[in-house]
Amino acid sequence: MKAIKHTLILIIILLSIKSFSQGITESTWQDGDIIFIKNPKMPPANEPGDKKNFNCTGLIIHDKEHAYVYFMDDVFKKMIIWDFIDLSEGKKYSVKWLAEKDLVDQSAVNTMQTYCNAKIGDKKDNTESLNSEELFNAEFVWKIYMSTLGVKLCEPKDLNISADSKKDLSTTGYTNKTVTVRDIYRSELLE
Repeated sequence: MKAIKHTLILIIILLSIKSFSQGITESTWQDGDIIFIKNPKMPPANEPGDKKNFNCTGLIIHDKEHAYVYFMDDVFKKMIIWDFIDLSEGKKYSVKWLAEKDLVDQSAVNTMQTYCNAKIGDKKDNTESLNSEELFNAEFVWKIYMSTLGVKLCEPKDLNISADSKKDLSTTGYTNKTVTVRDIYRSELLE
């Protein structure tokens, strides 16, 4: 009987610690922060010299009591941040934010959230080109910062079909400028 009591007390303590630590962590994430993960179900980043190889990014916005991540998978999704982190290999992730935090005011967050909610369920853009209305992984984050805040997180570049990360892709549809998860992760505008 004593062993059962001790086990129950230990379980309650562990659950309290987990709940408390999640609460602290969720409150440290701010609306408009950008989260990066390495999702094994998505094509690898394969960027030379990139040890992290993050290949998926999303936008953090709080809704009621939880932090959510808006991101592009096969379709545009909204997911509780813990579930998004669970998608990452080894549950590793990184969060960055705009150095000029005052730009991400409540009005900007409301606009971002309205934009994101309108995109939920949209299919992924297979052209990876910034000139379309459709979205792909990193393009979503770049476009929302550009349209909401007028901030170019990184300079778009010509899509290099010969790059290792694109060798197995067809060249049809790949035109104009693009941005990658790595481009956004390495942005000098983010901390």
